Amino acid sequence: MTQNVRTVPLLVAFSLLASAATTAKADAGQTEPSCLYLHETRTDSKYAFTQASLIALSYARSAWKEAEAFEAERKAESNPQTLLIAMMRHTKSASESYACAETVLEPYKKSADQRMIGFTADLAAGIYRRHRRLNDQFLDLLRNLPDLSDQPTKRADTISTIEVERGKLWNDLIKATTLTLLGLVDQSKTSKDGTLQTLVITKAERKELLDRLLRAFPEVKAQGYKPGASDLMFIASLYDQFLAGQYKSADE
Repeated sequence: MTQNVRTVPLLVAFSLLASAATTAKADAGQTEPSCLYLHETRTDSKYAFTQASLIALSYARSAWKEAEAFEAERKAESNPQTLLIAMMRHTKSASESYACAETVLEPYKKSADQRMIGFTADLAAGIYRRHRRLNDQFLDLLRNLPDLSDQPTKRADTISTIEVERGKLWNDLIKATTLTLLGLVDQSKTSKDGTLQTLVITKAERKELLDRLLRAFPEVKAQGYKPGASDLMFIASLYDQFLAGQYKSADE
């Protein structure tokens, strides 16, 4: 598992070094996110919460793709001002995706099941919120490029701090995902040897979650378990491993 998301700020920094003297007036005002997803919120349903968590993860993937899209533009474009505009545009679009991830989880923070659903929803939503704040810090750096043109050490320090904090957030999301999946285990049903082997979701619900995962991450089975997989793909593989695993469904 690698922190691939960290490489993008490094690439951004590389481009910035060539454009440090340009103006940041290309920045445009941020708009409210437009979140398009089909989800029936049921705050006391562990199945619905897992569904919302997968939707949020798909938004995180959209944010990741913004970074990949900028990298493609960087390879094809040499004009510093155009690259600066592209960096701002993709960073803002990524923030919108993180905002949508947070939005879909927000209602579950008030679940009557505070021990699992409420606690985990608050943890995961906070992670996506902090991703947006890191993007805000990066946008501030871009806006202040002319003022920092003669301070490469300060600029590098800011970028490296953002990268380190971003890596911590992916690790935190791994923990939140683990809690979400463990919440699907039926604690009241044990096997003869005392182990927990049954889920609280039905076969149909389990299939729907797996189908949703594969729509968002079609390559998860091929890439999620490989050494060097990105954090995002590793998190997706946790869902795949758990939902396709040996646990019995509630109606088996």
